[in-house]
Amino acid sequence: MRLTPGRARTLESAIGVLILFVLIATAVGVYVIQRNADMARFGIESQQHKGDFLTVGKAETYDTDNLYEKIDGKAPMYQEAEFRQLTTQRYVSSKNSELGLELYQYDMGNTRNAFSVYSRQKRADAVDLNDLGPYAFGYVSGNAICMSQGKYYIEMIGSSESAELVDGMKGMAKNLAAKLPTSEKDKIVELGYFPNEGTVTGSWKLQLDNAFGFDGLNDTYSALYKAGDKTVSIFFSRRKNAEEAKAVAKNYNDFLITNGAKVSSIDSETLKSAGASVLDFYGNTEIVFSAGVFVGGVHEADNKEAAEKAAEVLISRLKEIND
Repeated sequence: MRLTPGRARTLESAIGVLILFVLIATAVGVYVIQRNADMARFGIESQQHKGDFLTVGKAETYDTDNLYEKIDGKAPMYQEAEFRQLTTQRYVSSKNSELGLELYQYDMGNTRNAFSVYSRQKRADAVDLNDLGPYAFGYVSGNAICMSQGKYYIEMIGSSESAELVDGMKGMAKNLAAKLPTSEKDKIVELGYFPNEGTVTGSWKLQLDNAFGFDGLNDTYSALYKAGDKTVSIFFSRRKNAEEAKAVAKNYNDFLITNGAKVSSIDSETLKSAGASVLDFYGNTEIVFSAGVFVGGVHEADNKEAAEKAAEVLISRLKEIND
């Protein structure tokens, strides 16, 4: 049967309407799927957010073999900290399509590994988030929120430095902290070994290996300490026994001297009695000592008097822990 021009136009119009209907139905379906996407894999339940963020696309996963594809250049640091898997997901604000973020959730295997990555990458302009819970650490820096809880290290990278977006990301961070599984074993007790007064809260770092370039120092915690109006970096590493602590302290002292450090005079009687070494390392002061099962000291202080004061306080604190 041959169609007349009128019938042909009618058929074309019908087909056009059908195609338009299919496109609209598909768009609605995608929107519904995104709005009700399973966000539970990140500890986020969409009904609690009331649609603040909608997922965009599917979550992506990376393992040790292809992590470099997502974070080229930084992959070795994660892998050295026993990285297991990275899951990423993009989101867009349901209120403002110009605002979006990408969430990176790294499974680091255990709490120490996750905290080490978090602390080593903490930015100088970070503003701590202190309301995430007893086992979580987090901060805001520009358009990013970073946090560590249990075996997870998490980053949220926003599309812009928008106060509206950052507020939404803070809500997501709090929800994550509430939903991710944690227990008392996720508490990092070593952070409590620093002096109670003078230690700068939030300045802690954990270097799992090769602290300060010396491969004999592993599991080394450091923090900033205020000695009067000066701030210095103090550190310690717990060893198996006092003999090992003494050996590591001597080896680290020798390592510094081999690399150009010069033995300096010791003004503090406390440091003298503790057998500490005070070194001038290209204009900075390094202090190394052992106290029971701990190796400790001061790293790259620009004020010798402040360095000795901080070392005295740290020795006293570590002796309390030994007792």
